[in-house]
Amino acid sequence: MALLGKFFKKDSTVFSPASVLPEIMKALTEEGYHPVRDAEVRVVYEEEEILCCFYYSEEEPDFLLVQATFERGAFDEVDDPSLHRACAQLSHRQKVSKAYIDEEGDVVVAVETFLFAGVSLAPLALHMSRALGVALASFYQILEELLGRKPAEVD
Repeated sequence: MALLGKFFKKDSTVFSPASVLPEIMKALTEEGYHPVRDAEVRVVYEEEEILCCFYYSEEEPDFLLVQATFERGAFDEVDDPSLHRACAQLSHRQKVSKAYIDEEGDVVVAVETFLFAGVSLAPLALHMSRALGVALASFYQILEELLGRKPAEVD
């Protein structure tokens, strides 16, 4: 049980939305993005015309998430089973990302991580943003393969 205690004990980490999200905004701004904090727990920025969001909440102080959500209408030409298969394949192939269909039927692609005391947030956030970009490109490639189309070249 002592071993498990290491994983379940709360330490005195001083992460809070008041410190985490501004640091993420600063890092994104320095990389040329135009982030906006539009909610207490969310920073929004655009990556190649795709709206991406970082989420951080005191309710889950050891957890950071970045995601992109697409309304179901963005994939009108794709049947539901193909979308579900694409999500499952991405989640299997990309170990740090996941894709799923939410309650409203929208497609969500996300990258998440745990925060540990002493972690440098700026490089972590930029790495997560790049990982989300890779996950999005992979999702589209998987979807094209499932639909029997030749995948478009990814830069």
